[in-house]
Amino acid sequence: MNARISARARDDLDHIFAFLCARQGEAAADRFLNTARRAVAFLAEHPQAGPHPSWVTRHQGLRFWVISKTNFLIFYFAGDYGVSIERVLDGRRDVTRIIDHGLEEPAD
Repeated sequence: MNARISARARDDLDHIFAFLCARQGEAAADRFLNTARRAVAFLAEHPQAGPHPSWVTRHQGLRFWVISKTNFLIFYFAGDYGVSIERVLDGRRDVTRIIDHGLEEPAD
């Protein structure tokens, strides 16, 4: 099976890497990326593994997977072709607002 990573998910990973580099150092950021890569590879082999978020309204086929030993979630769609990674977000953020409404920043 294949895993396609959207441009938005790549941006998410770049931002997470930069954040971790600044806060914890490059070694920690590299460890995160390696763990994220393993999670994506797992999902490519087991596309139905992740549950559907209970709050999803617009994106019925959406699934998520927790990146091991982190607060980060991979949001993806599974299909016959493999998986399409749509976003990688910190689970402590308002992921419902980000995914369902496309709103990145908190309301004023």
